[in-house]
Amino acid sequence: MKKVIIKKIIAIVVLFIGLQSCDERENYMDGPEVLNIVENVIINNKSAEVDHLAGKINISLVGNTDLSSVLFEATAPEGVTILPSSGSNLDLNNPVEVMVSNGVSNRVYTIHATLLPSKIAFLGDGATIADIADDDVKAAAEWTQATYGSDFVYVSYEGLTDDALDGVNVIVYVYDNVGSSAQPAALLANLNVLSKFFVQGGKIVAGLLGTGLVEELGRDTSGLRNIIGTGAGGVNPDTWGIGFSGSPVSNIISNGLDFYDANKAYVINSGYKEDHNALWNLGSITSAPYATFNSLYNAEPIAAWDWAVEGQGFAGIVVWNPWERFKGYMITIGIGGMEWSMNDARDNPYLSNVQKVYKNSIDYLSNK
Repeated sequence: MKKVIIKKIIAIVVLFIGLQSCDERENYMDGPEVLNIVENVIINNKSAEVDHLAGKINISLVGNTDLSSVLFEATAPEGVTILPSSGSNLDLNNPVEVMVSNGVSNRVYTIHATLLPSKIAFLGDGATIADIADDDVKAAAEWTQATYGSDFVYVSYEGLTDDALDGVNVIVYVYDNVGSSAQPAALLANLNVLSKFFVQGGKIVAGLLGTGLVEELGRDTSGLRNIIGTGAGGVNPDTWGIGFSGSPVSNIISNGLDFYDANKAYVINSGYKEDHNALWNLGSITSAPYATFNSLYNAEPIAAWDWAVEGQGFAGIVVWNPWERFKGYMITIGIGGMEWSMNDARDNPYLSNVQKVYKNSIDYLSNK
């Protein structure tokens, strides 16, 4: 009888020890997995792509970035150490190894940095900027050249070739016309060059009637860009404004504007206006028009006239993300009143808001 009792006691002790060791083993495995130990990496304020399986961290930076000193920031679970530490400045002219540890195992990631093309190209109908026919287009070209300096390049429609776009990151295409919204024949003659650029990942900011380029390239198949104005214009006593949706992207594009109300800013004062709208009519989309349009075409409407943005019945600025065969991005800015030059030679006190929308759009795409 004693032997039976002793055997039972021994069995209970063994079971207890076994359970305890299992608990310890489970606790040991509760820590962060070594494979996915880095949660997020940001380099020079841009999110990097982390390939856990290959142990690679890939980042594409703006072409004029000084790779010898870039800011490295990383987040990981509590208890994980990262070397070099988050907040360090790294020289990424060559691949850099990052060691991470969960206290038991180590993992090495390698950072690979590439530089994006740095040039900002402006398309125009003249042989030079001085030869551009339309006053708004010429003013936009002059502003782009002054803003981007040595990174700026001017390309005429006739001179649009693959070589002309070598090293170009973002194309700025502003087009304005009276009487017709058709894209200029000289540009369409070289549309294959733009198509190749866009399909392969190039970025485009298209303004005024130039927003029609998104249709010519086949990126917009919605058929909803049908609010088009091509009249000569006239004197108007009103102050016109634009309103933004408040989405994360819209906040980036509207950053720094002089708002008169939440997410609303004026763009042109009283006086002569061309009123060359080129907007998307979303009235046929009855439920959450902006979100629905985005889900259908991977294109996010972010702004309209200031009085109409809450209703989302119209889209005046749209961010076209990569979709299907198109690897490039495009931002179309077609809100009437976002003029660059006043026909009556007055000074528009809200011109800086127009310029900031374009600059934010160009800079946003430059980092894509």
